[in-house]
Amino acid sequence: MSEKRFDGKVAIVTGAGGGLGYAYARLLAARGARVLVNDIGSDFSGAGSSASYAQEAAEKIRAEGGEVEANTDSVATSDGAERIIADAMDRWGQVDILINNAGVVSSTGPLDGVTDAQWQRDMDVAAAGTFFLCRGVWRQMWDRDYGRIVNISSGSFLGLGSAVPYPAAKGAVWGMVRGMAVAAKVNGKNIKINSVMPIAASRMTTLMGEEIDGMMRRDFPPHSVAPVVASLAHEDAPCSGEMFTAGGGGFSRLFIGSTPGYRGTDKDWSIEDAMSRFDQVMDTTGFKIPGDAMEDANEYPSEVPWMTFRDASV
Repeated sequence: MSEKRFDGKVAIVTGAGGGLGYAYARLLAARGARVLVNDIGSDFSGAGSSASYAQEAAEKIRAEGGEVEANTDSVATSDGAERIIADAMDRWGQVDILINNAGVVSSTGPLDGVTDAQWQRDMDVAAAGTFFLCRGVWRQMWDRDYGRIVNISSGSFLGLGSAVPYPAAKGAVWGMVRGMAVAAKVNGKNIKINSVMPIAASRMTTLMGEEIDGMMRRDFPPHSVAPVVASLAHEDAPCSGEMFTAGGGGFSRLFIGSTPGYRGTDKDWSIEDAMSRFDQVMDTTGFKIPGDAMEDANEYPSEVPWMTFRDASV
């Protein structure tokens, strides 16, 4: 297989001052992309800021021959996101690749101890930040009929008893991926959007304690996730609207399936009727993977023309 390169492509990578984001930016730059390394330099909880974090990351990549620039605007506000995009556009005239990696973990305690501020901080960075950046690049990708977006989610979305805000924020990323991917597909646009749940050492894994963090850095280094992210950012990306877990030298598809379930027609059924069907509904034999919300709704008996309702205006 010929070497997969990104010559002529411009990429924005958020949260790229270190760890996973740095690994993504470094690999893209090594393969010829011009990369905007964005990071405000806060700690993993979102506190503080330091311009040196992004600047030093850019300098290291530049020393290896990469064409990169640093950006320290915040993804957590609409204005900040617009400045990030404007920076790339002013320098290079286009944005071909967006990797939304920025995220913070503000709270790891019991749910009833989470403050409003902690909830909002997690949502602002991972969820709102992803939305602001995607919205900001969407029109120029749409008009140019080209774009690759990789939204970094988290396995915590599958359930993490020690936190709620961070998994909720990262779970929102999945909904954005699906909505944008369907819009691009039904309009015949060459824009592909996917998501990756990394399994890798980071500043956040220090929360697990020194021993576990050490094991993570040995068995799940950040650079082992980068080839999967870069594959989805490449012009030859083989899919759109998909989610993958990746780490330690491998990756796997993660998907939402719909069981055959019980799809009756009695509109006046009872609680007891519903309860009696749970074994049938929970049986995963013969599951399907809906392409979008309309495909799933179409499985229920009705005359509603679900498939004509796909939103082509996103």
